[in-house]
Amino acid sequence: METGVEWKITGAPGRAAAVLLLLVVFTVTAYSLENQQAAAGITLERMARAQFGTLSAAEVVMLHTAPTRAVAWASPSQDPNAPINDPSKAASWGPERTIRAEIIEWLLSDAQASRVVHPSGLGVKGARITGKLDFSYLTITSPIMLVLCAIGDGIDLQYAHYQSLDLRSSFTGPIVGDLSVSQGDVLLRYGHYDGVSFYRAEIGGNLEANGGQFAGDEPLSVVDATIKGDALFHEDFTANGVVDFRLARIGRGLSFNHARFTGASDNGLEAERATVGGTLYWVAITQTPRTQLDLSDAHVGALWDDEQSWPAPGKLALDGFVYGEFSGGPADSASRLVWLRRQSRALQSNPQPYRQLAEVMRAEGRPEGAINVEMARQDALTAKETHFGPRVWRLALKWVLGYGYRPLRALWWILLFVVFGTVLFGWGYHARIITPTNERAYEVFVQTGAPPPYYPPFSSFVYSLENFLPVVELHQGQYWRPNPLHMPTASSAPRWVSATFGARILRWYLWVHILAGWTITPLLFAGLAGLLRND
Repeated sequence: METGVEWKITGAPGRAAAVLLLLVVFTVTAYSLENQQAAAGITLERMARAQFGTLSAAEVVMLHTAPTRAVAWASPSQDPNAPINDPSKAASWGPERTIRAEIIEWLLSDAQASRVVHPSGLGVKGARITGKLDFSYLTITSPIMLVLCAIGDGIDLQYAHYQSLDLRSSFTGPIVGDLSVSQGDVLLRYGHYDGVSFYRAEIGGNLEANGGQFAGDEPLSVVDATIKGDALFHEDFTANGVVDFRLARIGRGLSFNHARFTGASDNGLEAERATVGGTLYWVAITQTPRTQLDLSDAHVGALWDDEQSWPAPGKLALDGFVYGEFSGGPADSASRLVWLRRQSRALQSNPQPYRQLAEVMRAEGRPEGAINVEMARQDALTAKETHFGPRVWRLALKWVLGYGYRPLRALWWILLFVVFGTVLFGWGYHARIITPTNERAYEVFVQTGAPPPYYPPFSSFVYSLENFLPVVELHQGQYWRPNPLHMPTASSAPRWVSATFGARILRWYLWVHILAGWTITPLLFAGLAGLLRND
């Protein structure tokens, strides 16, 4: 027994009938939805009139548009580039383009009214909003979009919870979003904003300020805030003061690219103890002599900058700055040491920036550059040393061993001393002021000018090498010595040599020669063993 009816649509006529049926259903549904939205708009208008009295034309348009996905244009022209839509000239806009802030607050927060607003949120363009928009402590379940609007008294978002905020191309007074929570993006692009603060706020998406102009005593403060996406400041972003990112946590990148810092007072970026999960970009920056870049104790995944964007000497702070790599910009040690020297003199001797730079260079396969950086760090510590003895010792380590990073440099010093000693001791022998230590050999030497045949002959090179190298016995030092008591004959000595002067000078140099050997040779081996390095 059949329990149902089976419909079969076969052939072209059947398919055409099915398509026609679907079109009818869609049209009826859309018409019904449109009627429902129109009815909701009428309801909102009636509720608003009951609470706020007479409504402006822009307010009526906003209320009727709120239940739809459409944007409410308060302007007679929907061309965003039209002169009549420039929010900096909103003072000339008539009352028909005015929307009271309290009506927007009511629409988004009232239990009955907010239920009618479309899930895509409230969208208004080209309106002059009078009064301060006070969303503080409210929970707003739909996005807010106020584009090309003039909001002269600003916006209060303190402790608010909202979906997202889009203020593109708007002119606003102060925006205070301290301790607020946004589920999505906060867009402050291409407009003019008179002081923005998001102290300890949480932004679930991006903070975008591309092309925005930020003014006021504190143009933009994001202290101790959490931004889960990117913080973007591109396309001639302009601030006439300090952009404050101290203690901020950014999930992806913090990017200043073609940004402008202006004004006669301090300006720039203060990111002390900030954390950036991605790359910090500091590229193509227009700055003043008072532009600063403070990255003290900040942690970023990577750094991308350029030399033209580095602040003036004394305006860069890098102590405690940790970064994983150079994604772009100068990466050679010479350029980066110039970068470190942009710090104030008080910070230039701090070792951490040098250690961090050397570590990154080693990780990127530039060990020679890392050595240059480590030596520059030691130079900074030497310059800071005020006590004479330690300073001399550090200078000796620098010139002899490159602070232990270039231990083979000591071989040149050894060669220098040995060659110089060879020449000097050879002169002393020919001047007859280096004489045998044996008494009988000395007598023969005095009489004939040469030692007896059985006596070891003198070699200035071997003599120099033996006396320089510790614990090396080549049987020259024990048989020959500079002799201050020996009187060279007139024919064998230069005219300026007195009876004892030349021998005394040579003996003093011999002591220096021996001490230098006992100092440089152990340092060479200590350097080769890495005992003197302080990586």
